[in-house]
Amino acid sequence: MHDNMNKRWILITLCAILSGCTSLGKQSPASDAQSPGSETEQLEQSISQHWIGRYSLYISTETIMEDASNIGVSYNFEIRDSTVSFTAAGYQIFFECECSWKEDRDQLILFYKKAIEAVTPIPFQNVNDTVALITCEQGKYYVQSPIITDAEWGINKKMLLEKGSIDISEEDDNDCMPKITYWHENFEYGDEDDCLDRWAIAIDEADFLAALAKYQNQQIDSTVQIPASKGKYSIPLENGDTKVLFDSYEQSDDYCKYHYKGYLAQINCYVFEYEGFEWEGVSYFSKANGEEYWFRNEGLFSPNSNNCYCVDACTEFEGERAGFIKVYQVSYDEFQFMFGLWSDKIFPQTVCWQDNTTLYMKALREENGADQTYYYKISLDQVR
Repeated sequence: MHDNMNKRWILITLCAILSGCTSLGKQSPASDAQSPGSETEQLEQSISQHWIGRYSLYISTETIMEDASNIGVSYNFEIRDSTVSFTAAGYQIFFECECSWKEDRDQLILFYKKAIEAVTPIPFQNVNDTVALITCEQGKYYVQSPIITDAEWGINKKMLLEKGSIDISEEDDNDCMPKITYWHENFEYGDEDDCLDRWAIAIDEADFLAALAKYQNQQIDSTVQIPASKGKYSIPLENGDTKVLFDSYEQSDDYCKYHYKGYLAQINCYVFEYEGFEWEGVSYFSKANGEEYWFRNEGLFSPNSNNCYCVDACTEFEGERAGFIKVYQVSYDEFQFMFGLWSDKIFPQTVCWQDNTTLYMKALREENGADQTYYYKISLDQVR
């Protein structure tokens, strides 16, 4: 009984630290004697080159709390010449903020500037609240922060950061973003060249949950109505024609039943759920010409609307279980199939886009006769 009470207290403490530490790290207001604008000018100077990089730290409570392997948080700092961002992503937390800074030789102090994105509350109340102190000691980088807890719930503890490089030639505009360029339209299940296992890289559950919380698929507008009567839909097309869909209840391959979901303006398509004799899925009908594009599941669209891709991810049962991911290039009112990936070991359950070319996936994998849950990322711009 005593042990159970301890575990409850620890879990409640974790939640309080992750979501309620708004008063920690508050920086004292500037004194009246300080000249106006002097602090801002100091914070906006370029950062010394040795700080430039990506820094990461992952904290898990697994070592002190039974059955808590899924309770962890990734902390990431991205430091560029003139911008700094801080991200916390994991169990019951996700936010990203921009930071200002003050540099003093082997110390870099980061202050809260503004929110970039927040699924959970950002634990800073005021601009210039202290975010973190990063120090460089004999070529290694350490962080102390009022909101980063160690495995024993302590704050402001010195912890080692893992540093990675940043390509200074990286640009933020869409033309310089990575693109998916591989085409293999003759996709066939069983072809080793298209094996999903080759491209799947294991990731932490916390990274997957952060990406899933951040990702928003294109939203179907259910308020756009089309004429329907007695199992018949009349779809108005832009060229003045009408495409008519009929439900068929024959117990044969001709059996089909449609259910209208709404209109997807970003790709100029009407969306229907479809039920066939042996298949079911989602159909996208182009408003321009009535062309039908059939998916096993609702299409997942990449975030960048200027260079959009769509994937159809599913696990099929046809004698033997198999996992599939099919990749499409999407232009206004048209899907072009690019390539497919398959696996007889990895079976997608939940899939989302982490960025415009990278998928994050929760999947089942059979081991010793039982399904185990794994998390993967797939960089589609690397598939060749």
